[in-house]
Amino acid sequence: MESKIMAILNPLSHAFGVDIGDRSFKLTQLIRRHNGYQLLAWGSIDVPEGVLDRGEIIDQEKAAALLAELVKSARGRLRGRAVVACLPEAKTFVKIIEIAKETTDDGLRRAVLTEIEQNIPLPQDEIYYDWQVLPDIRPKKPAERAATSAAAAEEKKDEESETAAKGEPGADEKPAAEPGAEEEAGPEPSTPSRPMTRVLLGAAPKSLVDSYTSMLEKAGLAPIALEIEAMAISRAIVPHDTAPEEAVGLLDIGATRSSLVIFDGGSVQMSISIPISGIEITRTVSSLLNVSMEDAEVLKRECGLDADRCEDKMWKILLPLIDDMTAKIRNALRFYRIGFPQGKKIEKLYLCGGGALFKEIDTVLSRKLTIKVRRGNPLINLTKKMPKAFRDEQPLTYATAIGLGLDATDENRQYRRSF
Repeated sequence: MESKIMAILNPLSHAFGVDIGDRSFKLTQLIRRHNGYQLLAWGSIDVPEGVLDRGEIIDQEKAAALLAELVKSARGRLRGRAVVACLPEAKTFVKIIEIAKETTDDGLRRAVLTEIEQNIPLPQDEIYYDWQVLPDIRPKKPAERAATSAAAAEEKKDEESETAAKGEPGADEKPAAEPGAEEEAGPEPSTPSRPMTRVLLGAAPKSLVDSYTSMLEKAGLAPIALEIEAMAISRAIVPHDTAPEEAVGLLDIGATRSSLVIFDGGSVQMSISIPISGIEITRTVSSLLNVSMEDAEVLKRECGLDADRCEDKMWKILLPLIDDMTAKIRNALRFYRIGFPQGKKIEKLYLCGGGALFKEIDTVLSRKLTIKVRRGNPLINLTKKMPKAFRDEQPLTYATAIGLGLDATDENRQYRRSF
């Protein structure tokens, strides 16, 4: 009985997720049912220019007022004031490190601190950091590596034949964005002589974390966790029953910034910013067609990359931007294959964020990257029973908020178990 009373009276007994973006704030609150997570409350509010800029809070008072308004106007049954919020991807660090296996927690902590000094480009007293030990990834046996190399060589041979048939530049003439054989190949990773522990390390500048904490508190909220955005996105988009051996990419195309997340071995392995955004695309359409930003946004959504719509005007405008995006994604995937020798080839890419809504972007990226590209489903890990009023929402824009809401639900359950 005492634990139930404490859960009712304490504001930390109910928690929800808050996605803090440059152009919008979103929230979700979920509850764990016997058959999964169920959405209880949600909300979104537009953020005008000058409040946040690339993740940095410019006007804290205005931001706090907008958050308070968001909470007040939330749909459904929002309870509590405890929140799990996200930190901007471009301002945070996430990295997988390997350290010699330690037998004590103190030894592990010392080893991690040493790695932080070597891997994080900020003084240790200027960052907040956290880490978690990851499950081991079984190293490939020599026969498996040989098979993988042979398959990669055959794949490249097919690609070169297809390129020649199309009359496109050969391997020696390809632009920097195209992966060449000499870039793909590299020395075989040496097997460590002693057991190693894989650790997921996350860090953020104290100044950034403190400003977000202050903003949330001014809005009357109680922050219980601040999470790196890549973790929230992967928690929402990747099915919870995904096998550890499956590797996928997650491309979040936001209003002012985009990021590519690599999920492999059951965890986030890498996150990298992609310098293209939904607003940049809309602004280009507005300028070249001499229409307002509002009309350009409508055209982007309705015509998109469908060459049969809008007299193919949008296709001609958007194609150079998509080519640029494709090159940057391809470079990031190549970097992962070279820099993470134990990682697996990415053959599937999920899209999320508002920029993933315009027509045919998944089809065009799939063709250009020669991998399966699909729009993600942020509701994949929720129960099928959804509030009727949520049907009018765009789930793709709620991916980060849903991932944060899932984490908030688990944080809430841990709190309840502590009584």
